[in-house]
Amino acid sequence: MSLTILTRSERLQHMLPESRELRITGFQSPAEDEKERGFSLDRIVGIGAPQMRAVMVNDDGLIGFGIYPGDRLIVDRSVSPCAGNYVVAHLDGADSYCVRLVSTGDKNTLMLVDAQSATLPLTFEDPDCVEIWGVVMWVVSYVGRG
Repeated sequence: MSLTILTRSERLQHMLPESRELRITGFQSPAEDEKERGFSLDRIVGIGAPQMRAVMVNDDGLIGFGIYPGDRLIVDRSVSPCAGNYVVAHLDGADSYCVRLVSTGDKNTLMLVDAQSATLPLTFEDPDCVEIWGVVMWVVSYVGRG
């Protein structure tokens, strides 16, 4: 695995496009601190946008996807799913929503794959059987101690 540690300005440019306007030289005044507005996870993941929702994972049914109980999923309800996306879906006959991986099957049909490998994939050619609620854009995990 490889990681790139970003400098403060690189992090800001990646996360906040308006950071290019910042000019920090020498002593940084409190006015510059205010201009920067600090780190905001809400702005980074877009949670303030009306189509974005946060969903908490309540059980260990997604561990096969590397998603753990207590993780928060940031879901975009305006994005159309494609292969490789995780989606929040409501399956016909189910009492609640679930998370599935969108994959391609025979003849490039889209399928929903469960984190539990014993469950058979489900095609979503029949819109009456599957309702896609949104596409998972971010997984936020707590890894601290104490």
